[in-house]
Formats: sequence, C-alpha cells, structure tokens
Amino acid sequence: MISDPCNDQARLPPLSDKAAVMVLEFLHRFTECFESQYYGEIHRYYEERSQANMETADPPPVDEPLF
Repeated sequence: MISDPCNDQARLPPLSDKAAVMVLEFLHRFTECFESQYYGEIHRYYEERSQANMETADPPPVDEPLF
C-alpha cells in the first residue's frame, strides 16, 4: 500500500482560498472518474485481500473466552 503522501513530499506551495477549492474540486472529480473507470480492478484487489486475511487468520483457542 502507498504511504501517506503528505509525509514524504516537499511542502506544497501556498494557495489562495479560491485556488485551494479549485484544486480540491478537481481532485474530487478526478477520484470519482478514476473509481468509476477502475471500479472492477479496485474491488477485485480489496476482495482478494479480504479473503486472504480470512483464510490465514487462526481461530481463537476453544478454551479462551471470546469477550
């Protein structure tokens, strides 16, 4: 998984309020389009990881209380 991009990048330049909102709106729209285009691939990736986690998880010992 990709690390947090805010932690390993140089500081971003200052923006005006309007410019910050415009960039944010662009990023939201880009993300929507990206998710729409690659929904199948993204869903498949997370589904495979979820199933792998379920298959490799060891069940708790029988004599140990669940809560």
